[in-house]
Amino acid sequence: LDVRPVTRAWSCAAMDFQEVLKRVSHAINYEVASDSKKFPPLDEDYDVMAESVRIKPKDDIMNAGLDSLATSAIICRLWRLYPQNMPREPAFFFEYPTIQEIATVMHQGTDTSEAMRPEHVDPFPPKYRPFVPQKPELMPFSQLTGTVVPTVWRPLHLETKDGIQRQSDGMQCILIPGADVNIGGGTMEDARCNEQPTHPVRLSSFLMDIEPVSVGSYVRFLNLATPPPTEAELLDWCLLRPNDKRRCHVPIVRRQDRWQVKEKVPENWPMILVSWYGANAYSLWVHGKDWRDYKSSAESFLPTEAQWEYAARGKDPKDFPWGRGEDTDLLNVCWDLQTHLENAEAPPPLHQLPLEPVNLTKGQSPFGLRGMAGNVWQWCRDFYDPDFYSSKLASCEDAWNFTESDFRSERGGSWVGPAALARSSFRRGRCPEAKGRCLGFRCCAPASYFSDTSSA
Repeated sequence: LDVRPVTRAWSCAAMDFQEVLKRVSHAINYEVASDSKKFPPLDEDYDVMAESVRIKPKDDIMNAGLDSLATSAIICRLWRLYPQNMPREPAFFFEYPTIQEIATVMHQGTDTSEAMRPEHVDPFPPKYRPFVPQKPELMPFSQLTGTVVPTVWRPLHLETKDGIQRQSDGMQCILIPGADVNIGGGTMEDARCNEQPTHPVRLSSFLMDIEPVSVGSYVRFLNLATPPPTEAELLDWCLLRPNDKRRCHVPIVRRQDRWQVKEKVPENWPMILVSWYGANAYSLWVHGKDWRDYKSSAESFLPTEAQWEYAARGKDPKDFPWGRGEDTDLLNVCWDLQTHLENAEAPPPLHQLPLEPVNLTKGQSPFGLRGMAGNVWQWCRDFYDPDFYSSKLASCEDAWNFTESDFRSERGGSWVGPAALARSSFRRGRCPEAKGRCLGFRCCAPASYFSDTSSA
């Protein structure tokens, strides 16, 4: 793939807005078309509202069923066509802009933005980056895989020499002490509007998974869940439809009515391409509840946004779990335009995705939780509302947003986007059906589950 911009780069500023809108629409929809050879050409007959055009001008590009890696391919395509009109910060594209908003930025420009160029590799490509002397440590992997069934689930959580372990899936858990915490972006320079205002929340103590749920553990859930999930439920959770280009990156496969981790995929990779529904189903099952209630958050064992943020960096606002600074050795994130340009036409094979094991001590929080910055986004229990922090509900004890909306919250950043998305207070939401190659989850439970012998 020639990653240089096209020889004749169009200037969006020299066109009228409707022409820019048409060109941006075509570039994006061409990228996401199931068969790009059959997609209509960019000519005077191209209609941004045509039935064949999947993403309309007022549709945001990520909640149209895309994931961050597909968004990166879109950015690369736009950069090759219109390099002088691209905003400096790639994070803009990961904040759910509509095609109309993208066209507006490219047409009008901003006083504070300069053109994006391949040398804008801030932060840094993580792909196969050599370790430094203070390299993160690969800890023992305790999550159960295969078809191992514990003979006893009571008590559900057991104290061992290595800490607290959930017997249903072997996950190590950390007891996070209750505290009065400050949730939000504080006075941090990069804090966005939806991270404000910073507000106090009294949180009760809770158990948090030490790491995201692995591919191996999720396969075990699929094999042991009773009754066995139906095809419709599996499509809700972790399977993709036949015309979805991302099917090659689904990390699991079914052979002779048994689910397995695909060949060459490590069992200790985080489970990816799992929807909020699939994450919630696992969280219910592993805590001894009826997983068939997976579409409801009335009872859920996913962390709330407030729990997640406190567990990631402590009681007071900090950019990252360790404080300020995008530390290359502590984060698995990437905004290296050159890397994404090279992969835009042909994404790497599944086993070559730059995911890192869940038991690697990267993105480690002050409480010892792994993967709390970068590697994979993580679903939260809350319905997402960009204005939630301005509401009285946000400062209630053990606050979470139970007011229904079309989106669920996700936190943590990933291996696809820039480090700014991995900040501890960075918030965004996705439709609960969404599945991404950089989107996983971990579980959380009230502290009472540690001592309650009847919790399972």
